Amino acid sequence: MALDFVAGCIGGCAGIIIGHPLDTLKVHIQSGRGSVSICTKELLKGGTLANAYRGVGAPLGGIAAINAIVFGSYGNTIRAMPNPESLVAHGFAGGVAGILQSIVCTPVELIKTRQQLAKPGEMMPTGAWSGARYVIRTSGYRGLFRGFGITVLRDSPGFTMYFISYEAMTRGNQDAMRVFMGGGLAGALSWIVSYPVDVIKSRLQGDVVQKYAGAFDCFTQSLRTDGWRCLTRGLGPVLLRAFLSNGACFTAVAWTERIWQQIINPPVTSFHKSKSVKDSPDYVYDT
Repeated sequence: MALDFVAGCIGGCAGIIIGHPLDTLKVHIQSGRGSVSICTKELLKGGTLANAYRGVGAPLGGIAAINAIVFGSYGNTIRAMPNPESLVAHGFAGGVAGILQSIVCTPVELIKTRQQLAKPGEMMPTGAWSGARYVIRTSGYRGLFRGFGITVLRDSPGFTMYFISYEAMTRGNQDAMRVFMGGGLAGALSWIVSYPVDVIKSRLQGDVVQKYAGAFDCFTQSLRTDGWRCLTRGLGPVLLRAFLSNGACFTAVAWTERIWQQIINPPVTSFHKSKSVKDSPDYVYDT
């Protein structure tokens, strides 16, 4: 349905606007630029959020396509399942959505990551399209899809957990607070599952000098230089971001769906009942 795609676009934009500063903080921590406090101070230098929102154009520009794919493929897969109400069906549909959205997500996140990590004076442009052209000019079209395999490895299990947990927490109760809490907790749980893979993905995609030959080489070099703890470094801010952005995303999706239902099925106000009461001989007028 077109509604799945539209709702996904609106929900994704809401999540990006709320969560991008914490995403920038996550990328800086994952890339080894310091602790949470050090990276936070660096991003807030100057007293504004300009540094924290660096690179927001790429995800905002691509979020329409990404979330349209996620919620559109999820909704259509669910409807095609023999038992669409089961949690297994929701998990399978989430896994399919994760694989498909990685096609668009990979270049978007590569541009975003390099813009977030760019230091003053570096040549990486700040705009989404100019950033894409720069990557193509310096690395070719294949450069835009560096990290595609590990993005799939992150997103398919992550979205499986995402939709299973959201469905389990909101089944039978779709009030606003339950949707926000369910979306937020589902986002946090999915990141717990996929975060170590995301660390390697961020390091690989942020590697401008081709230090890593591939995802596995990035993994082995990271463990050799930084130890196993690097795979969970920065998880705290990520969980906070995931809770806020995904709570906002699912709330916006649910709100969009409800507005759409009201448009196509407007409430019917009947005047017959009030007229019949007034005209009834038992109706008593105030005097």
